[in-house]
Amino acid sequence: MGTFTALAFLAGLALVHGNVIRGLNPDLASYYSGVGGSFKCISGIAKTIPFARVNDDYCDCPDGSDEPGTSACHNGRFYCRNLGHEPRLLASAFVDDGVCDCCDGTDEPKGKCQNTCLQASAVHREALKNKISQFEQALATKAEYVSKAKAFKQELQLKSSTIDDDVVRQQGVVDHLKGEVTRLEQEEAQRKAHEEAQQAAQQAEQQAAEAQAAQQADQAATEQLEPAAGSAVAEERQLQEGITQETQPEEREETPEERGRRIASQWTNDPAAAAVPGSQGDVNHEEEEEGQQEEGHYDGEQPSGDYSQGAEQPDEGEEYSGQQTYQPPRPDATTPLGEVRARLYDAERLLERLQKDKQDIQTYLRGNLDFGPDDIFLSFADKCFTSYQTRWNYEACFFKNAVQREGYSNSVTVGRWYGFAPDYKTMYFTGGDECWNVGPRSLTVTMSCGMENKLSDGEEPGTCRYAAKFTSPALCTDAEVEELRQQLRNLEAFEQEVRAQIAKDEL
Repeated sequence: MGTFTALAFLAGLALVHGNVIRGLNPDLASYYSGVGGSFKCISGIAKTIPFARVNDDYCDCPDGSDEPGTSACHNGRFYCRNLGHEPRLLASAFVDDGVCDCCDGTDEPKGKCQNTCLQASAVHREALKNKISQFEQALATKAEYVSKAKAFKQELQLKSSTIDDDVVRQQGVVDHLKGEVTRLEQEEAQRKAHEEAQQAAQQAEQQAAEAQAAQQADQAATEQLEPAAGSAVAEERQLQEGITQETQPEEREETPEERGRRIASQWTNDPAAAAVPGSQGDVNHEEEEEGQQEEGHYDGEQPSGDYSQGAEQPDEGEEYSGQQTYQPPRPDATTPLGEVRARLYDAERLLERLQKDKQDIQTYLRGNLDFGPDDIFLSFADKCFTSYQTRWNYEACFFKNAVQREGYSNSVTVGRWYGFAPDYKTMYFTGGDECWNVGPRSLTVTMSCGMENKLSDGEEPGTCRYAAKFTSPALCTDAEVEELRQQLRNLEAFEQEVRAQIAKDEL
C-alpha cells in the first residue's frame, strides 16, 4: 500500500509540471493526449469529439470520460491529486458543490479551500514511524530468541557428556534417602508404640488404684454412717414398699456402694452425692463429647480436591507450558525425620530436572528436528498456543501435537508434529485421530510476522482438515523493516517537493 501511494504521489507531481487536465486520473492520461485535436470516449459507444470539448461542463460521452473535472456527467469520477497525502477518486456530483472534499481543495474553485494534505500526511508519517519502531522491537525479540536457542544448545552440549552418570548418581542419592526415611519412620513407629504401651500401662495402674481407693472410702463411709442412719433406712424402706409396680417394674437389691452414697446425700443434703456411675447424666455427657469429636474429626489425610483450582489460565492465543503438574510442598525440616524427608524432596526434584535434561538432549540435540534458521523456533520448545473460538478451541504445541477441544472436554488430536514448509511460513500437523470416511485429521498453520506470539483464526475449512494462523516476532525480517524505512524516506522527500509546489501554486 505504501509503495502504491508513493508512486501515485510521484505521478501526481509529474502532472503538475505540464498542462494538467482538472480531475484527470493519471492512469488514464494516455487517452487525453489531444493528438489530432480530438478526443475519443474511453468506453461504451465509440464516439469522437473535438478535444476542446473536454471539461466544457457538458456531457458528450455516455461513460462521462469527457468531463473528468466537472459535475456535468452523473457517472463521472474526479481525481483528487492530494499532493502530500493519499489520492482519491470522487463522484462528480461532489465537484464544485461548495464543500471541500479533496484535502488539496482541487474539487472546488481556486481559493475556496485550504490545502490540508500536509497535515494529513503528518499523521500518516507518524503512523509509519510507530510501525517501524514496532518492527524494530520485534527484530530485537527475534534476536533474543536466537541467543536463547544458542545458549540452550550449548548448555545441553555441556551436560550431554555426563548426563547418564549424573542421572545414575542422583538416582542412588534418592534411593539412599528413601531408605533413610523408611528406617526413621520405622523407628518413629516403634518409639510411638512403646510410649503408647507405657502410657496404657500407667493409666491402667492409676485406674485400678483409684477404683480400689474409692471402694475402700465407700466401705468406710458405709460402716461409719450405717448406725446413725438406721431410722432413715427404715423410712426409706417403707417409702420403697409404697411404690407401685407400674413405677418400679423391676426391683433389685441396693448395693452397699449405692446405699452408702444415698445415706451420704441425706446427711450432706447434696443430691449429686447419690449419683451412680453409668447413670443417664453421664451417658448424655459422653454422647455430647463424642458428637463434638465427630464434628471436627481429622483422620490425618489430606482433603481431596482439584489442585488446579485457582491456577492461572493462559490468555487467548498466548503461550503456556505444555507440562503443568501439581508439585507438593516441601516437608517441614524441624524434626530429624522431617529433615531427611526435606532432603529427599530436594533430591527428587533434582533427579526430575536431570531426567528432563536427558530427554531434551535426546530430542533437541541428538534428534533430527528442524528448528528453522539459526534454530529460531527452538524457543517454542515445550510451548503451546491456543486459539479460542465460539465453540471449538484449537491448541498447537510446537514439535508435539495439536488438539481441538470443546470447552475443557471432548478433545480430539487433529495432528502430530510433521514439520515446516521450506520457507518456514507454514507448519504442519498430520496423522491425527481417525475421521470417519476421511482418514487421519490434519492441521495447517500459516505463520507471519507479528508483534506477539499468538495463535488465531482456528477453523475447519474442510471435513477433518483444520487451519489456523500464527504470528510471532520470529517471523519478522530485516527486509520488511527496511521497506518501511524506505517508505518513510520517500514520504519525507516528497513532502518537501509538495511544499515547494504548493507555494508555487499559491502565487
